[in-house]
Amino acid sequence: MFQLESHIEEGERTLAGIWKGIALRGLLATAFAIVVLVWPNIGLGTLIALVGLFAITSGAATIIAAFRTSLPASHRWWMVLEGLLATAVGVVVFIWPGLSALALLYAIAAWAIAVGIIQLTLAFALPFSGGRSVLLMLGALLSATFGLVMFARPGAGAIALLALIAAFAFVTGVTQIVWALELRRVTATITRRFRPRTATTPLTDH
Repeated sequence: MFQLESHIEEGERTLAGIWKGIALRGLLATAFAIVVLVWPNIGLGTLIALVGLFAITSGAATIIAAFRTSLPASHRWWMVLEGLLATAVGVVVFIWPGLSALALLYAIAAWAIAVGIIQLTLAFALPFSGGRSVLLMLGALLSATFGLVMFARPGAGAIALLALIAAFAFVTGVTQIVWALELRRVTATITRRFRPRTATTPLTDH
């Protein structure tokens, strides 16, 4: 775990309450990546179904988390937009008949770039302590970079497709889990600071 600052800014305080939702998204992404990697003979139809389910679930979790924060409306809607984009990707891959592997890859690439831009915007818009701000920006840049790589070099064949999708999901999942754990540390710190101290009176013999 990164040894980041114990100083807490408003951004961490605001998002600390949804660390479980962020952790859930990270676990879903990591589990999705593992399933794709250990199922080398997965068919395109099954892969599309998994991507759709993963995107819709992730989008729903993001939207719910957005409305559970105390973010100002101008910032909250960035999270809602991220959730809506994920949900839209999931719906599109489900209802698009005859979706090709390349089209699937491009849909995921567009999603990755959009998520990276939105998270990078939040990293600059919300006040975070230095180390945690870097962590959030790193996750955003990794997501956007994966999207750009998918667009620029989509690869050839099923193996390249699976590798790119799994790598994106795994890296995204791990960064979200690390970020969630940092927010959990923030929650624990806030709890310790504001926990009422019980006064102890020493026992004396009379």
